[in-house]
Amino acid sequence: MPTAGSVLRAAATLVAFALIVVPILIVVLAAFSPSDYFQFPPPGLSMRWFIEFFRLDNMRSAFALSVELALASATIATILGTLAALYLARRGGMLANILQSLFVAPLVFPTIILGVALLLLYKTIGMPVFSGLLLAHCVVGMPYGFRTVLASAQGLDPSLEEAGQSLGAGPLRTLVLVTLPLIWPGVLSGWLFAFIVSFGELNTALFLTGPGVTTLPIEIFSYLQFQGSQLVIAAASSIQIALIVILVAVVERIVGIARITRAR
Repeated sequence: MPTAGSVLRAAATLVAFALIVVPILIVVLAAFSPSDYFQFPPPGLSMRWFIEFFRLDNMRSAFALSVELALASATIATILGTLAALYLARRGGMLANILQSLFVAPLVFPTIILGVALLLLYKTIGMPVFSGLLLAHCVVGMPYGFRTVLASAQGLDPSLEEAGQSLGAGPLRTLVLVTLPLIWPGVLSGWLFAFIVSFGELNTALFLTGPGVTTLPIEIFSYLQFQGSQLVIAAASSIQIALIVILVAVVERIVGIARITRAR
């Protein structure tokens, strides 16, 4: 017989799952609606709003910019986070703790504050819009690359690296041939989460975008605020969801989500 505790845990899990999945399903189903306005359930199925999404120049360019930013910022953030994590993995003391806190600080502070701070900085130094937006996305995504690699590096047996060095491998060769192959699930995990965060980042981008440099979340927000909630934004959101699902499926095929979750 199931206990009261197990029943309560199962009910809580079901409620949490429903709160996450049901809104997503509503958005996806609404994107296939043939009507002009939101209706749920939709009166039929149609690709009308997906065709409209790709017909609109502003939506296409915003989507391309978001993908470009997410790929570049996730890669840069993961490289920097990996180097920092490998440096701090076996170091203790106050300085190491301070540096670790600095790397995860973007997870603690609201991104809207980060956006305001970067806006004021960029205005002072004259930072170009795209470069500033890329830097902001790197800052937001770096904690994910840092924390996942740090967890993997701390679990790495130091004797494996020492064995490589005793066989004549220098620090760089040891890193490439020994360390990275052993921690690559953590590196891939950090890149994946950094990509997802960058692809959906809104708060920071609100302050840093400019003419001709508009990400897809900003475009969706603009439609909701100023042009009405046309179902084209449901199609845009569904495309975002589909891209992330495909990316996660590819990573699952390569390394397995269970290993990525443990690395995180």
